[in-house]
Amino acid sequence: MDDAQLAQLYERYGFLIHRRCLQLVRRPEDAEDALQETFLRVKRYGAPREGGATLAWLYTIAQRCCFDLMQKRGREPAAEEEQIAALEAQGEGSPEDADRRALLGLALRQLDDKTRDIGVLHFLGGYTQEEVAEQTGYSRRTIGKKLQQFEDRIRQLWQSRDRLQERR
Repeated sequence: MDDAQLAQLYERYGFLIHRRCLQLVRRPEDAEDALQETFLRVKRYGAPREGGATLAWLYTIAQRCCFDLMQKRGREPAAEEEQIAALEAQGEGSPEDADRRALLGLALRQLDDKTRDIGVLHFLGGYTQEEVAEQTGYSRRTIGKKLQQFEDRIRQLWQSRDRLQERR
């Protein structure tokens, strides 16, 4: 990956990756270190595979950088009580959770990059539509349309799953 491509990735996703790193390591200086390491690894690894979700790929690299940094420094972020409770609830899970994850994965693979990035930022990243518009450079109206496409695709897949289960 050349420097111009790396600069474009940083320009488009740097803020989002920094925010994710800060959520994981909880210290601004550590988040800066993890952000820098993330883009060093991106330069080393090269571009994501064709058809892959760039933002998800960058999040994965950033997460690994954060975990490596925490391990290297010998500490873990302190979890708050509500975070612990949420993790415990996720750990309990149900068979339906696996179905939901599989359907979400299928929907993400079927959507175009723009729609996928917008959906991930809004539904998984917790950004408001206005924040997504600001981060991606798309209009608020475009964000709304793409989120509707994202929701419609997931709803279609879920309804197809329900019809299959009824036939059984």
